[in-house]
Amino acid sequence: MIKKIVFSALFILFITGCTKDDICTEEAPKTPFLIIKFKSKVNPLLPKEVSNLTVTTIVNDENIDLYKSETRDSIAIPLNTQSNTTNYLLIKGNTSTTDGNTDVVTFNYQRDNIYINRACAFKTIYRDLLTLLEVEEDNWINEIEINNSLIENEQNTHVTIFH
Repeated sequence: MIKKIVFSALFILFITGCTKDDICTEEAPKTPFLIIKFKSKVNPLLPKEVSNLTVTTIVNDENIDLYKSETRDSIAIPLNTQSNTTNYLLIKGNTSTTDGNTDVVTFNYQRDNIYINRACAFKTIYRDLLTLLEVEEDNWINEIEINNSLIENEQNTHVTIFH
């Protein structure tokens, strides 16, 4: 009988000992992804899909594909939370042969770490976003426009790429 009372008391203490800060829920704020929309260079009001798009970044000398041979009119990509620069290779076309057209885009920004709570720790927001397109003879990207230089949520488009 005493074992049941002790067990019940410990169980009740365990349950009531948890606070809201001990659990990181799905609704908790997270570090946002960079939202990029692709639009037509001929009619900038119209979205334009990129066929056979591969998006790659290099982390610790390792290529990481975020999108692989997909047809998309928008993408959501992470920015590096440990650096003020992130480089992406945006490849249009066949990536298994030399037919793919690779454009290198560099994103520069400032980072602010914001404390969420004990369970979720911090989230990073990015401000003062700048882009740099490595210009080559056969770029498939014609222009990059920054729509919002503050990246604190994923509700709006941050960058538009015209092609």
